[in-house]
Amino acid sequence: MRRTVLLFVVFAIVALVPLRSYDLFWHLATGRWIVEHRALPASDPFAVASDRVPWINGEWLFDIGVYAIPFAALGILRALFAAALFAFSRDPVVACVAFAGANPLLDMRPASIAAAFVAIAIAIARRSWIAFALLTVLWINVHPSALLAPVIMLVLTRSIPRTLASCAALLVNPFGWRAIAAPISLNALVTSGAFTNAEWQRSSPLVFPLLYLSIIAAIALFVKMRKGEYVLFAMFALLAILHVRHQPLYFAALPLLLPPIEWKKPVAYVVAGAVVIFAFVVMPHGIGLAKHRWPLAAVARLKASGLRGHIYNPDQFGGFLIWSCYPERRALTDGRNELYRTFNAEYARARLDGRAWRALLSKYQIDLAVDEYRRRKMTVVDAVTKQRRQLPASLVYWPREEWALIGYDEVGMVFARRAAFPPAVLQKCEIAGVVPDAIN
Repeated sequence: MRRTVLLFVVFAIVALVPLRSYDLFWHLATGRWIVEHRALPASDPFAVASDRVPWINGEWLFDIGVYAIPFAALGILRALFAAALFAFSRDPVVACVAFAGANPLLDMRPASIAAAFVAIAIAIARRSWIAFALLTVLWINVHPSALLAPVIMLVLTRSIPRTLASCAALLVNPFGWRAIAAPISLNALVTSGAFTNAEWQRSSPLVFPLLYLSIIAAIALFVKMRKGEYVLFAMFALLAILHVRHQPLYFAALPLLLPPIEWKKPVAYVVAGAVVIFAFVVMPHGIGLAKHRWPLAAVARLKASGLRGHIYNPDQFGGFLIWSCYPERRALTDGRNELYRTFNAEYARARLDGRAWRALLSKYQIDLAVDEYRRRKMTVVDAVTKQRRQLPASLVYWPREEWALIGYDEVGMVFARRAAFPPAVLQKCEIAGVVPDAIN
């Protein structure tokens, strides 16, 4: 018991890091919308460029839950969750390794909560099929990774009736069979190469060394694992390698799948201590938001200006803009990739073609823009003289004769389309003569 308490305290301290998930804010906005309307949105109510199709939001229960929590408590709750997820592991060394591997990827998002569902599912699969089915019902309404529940049950118990019960439990959600089909369709989309999403990329050994070191160490213990455990280990390890987003699932399962390890105390203390120190050093610490992720000051200036209209934005800013500006202003896009199949193709073309870019802004009636900084200058060819010039990206995408700079900070810049607002209004908030991306 003392060991568990000690691990919990240590893990909670190490896990006290600023919130980093770009998706957090659209989850908050969705929770707010559901509470205010007392219903689930049939289609996306937030973004301008989302497809007008049914929105199968398999994370709706998380959205309500996170919206109900005071924002100031989210970072602390995240730390306590991460600590509780690993502190009760039977092997303290494995617990430290699993915690250190998962900690950088755990945040206030449904995928993190799914890691807890994985651990609980493995723990109770052989004990109670009723409890497992109820867990599956809760899981499928929090995160689509609940599709793994029947696999876990089948592998660990080899019971067809119990597996069928967990399959039936997946259908207990507001969307029925579509909640099962939607994540399968999304996986096909993100692996098609139609767009790039960092969390769906393969896990690099150079970036995530603990993942590969733990896999290698665990393989040496295969001979001591029961068949069900090593099958699940192989499945979660493969998922973690294929996609960064699945690493928390792997690390949550790891302590439950490995057989007991006989450690010599000095070795155990050294390994556990080194891993925890590593976990502490690689992450910044504090509470609240990781402010370098969002243009907080720039968007505050936009809101203070009173200007309204549709906002161009890169997808990582979308959730924050939805939370901060909706319904007075609507963002163009955000990180819900499954809702932007048409737009993603349009955007890929527009980034490389000036005419397509202007057509995109016109189609979605963009009057405001919250853009990111781009490190490299862009090459512009004069249509008459054919001379090439290197210009900051903001002068290419947002030429000052058409767009007024009205705000900027270390993360982003805010522009307003001159033709959309009276000159006297823009004059009050324009920041003339400044090119932020030429400074930064």
